[in-house]
Amino acid sequence: MKNIVLIMLFVAGAFQLGTAQSKIDTVEFKVSGVCGMCKSRIENAGLIKGVKFIEWNKDTQMVKVIYKEEKVTPEEIEKAIAEAGHDTENQKATAENYGALPGCCQYKDGVEVH
Repeated sequence: MKNIVLIMLFVAGAFQLGTAQSKIDTVEFKVSGVCGMCKSRIENAGLIKGVKFIEWNKDTQMVKVIYKEEKVTPEEIEKAIAEAGHDTENQKATAENYGALPGCCQYKDGVEVH
């Protein structure tokens, strides 16, 4: 019986040690978009490995991301969103990625896309 208790304590301690190293952080940054389709695209694009939660607000143009620091960086998240065609504070979508957006999702005025 003592052995079972000791094993359970060892497993619980190892689990606690393993989870203590996972630092969860939150970041918010601006992402350009205009509609519900943009919201889905932005949130899906930003939901990369290490991201636990992402939500974009159309009215404020801000995205909130909860992520694991050891798995992903805010820069990687912004890059993934920009690759989907949406500008962020620090990453700009390429003309090609922006041009692939549906017409209703194109948020730039007067931009000539090829």
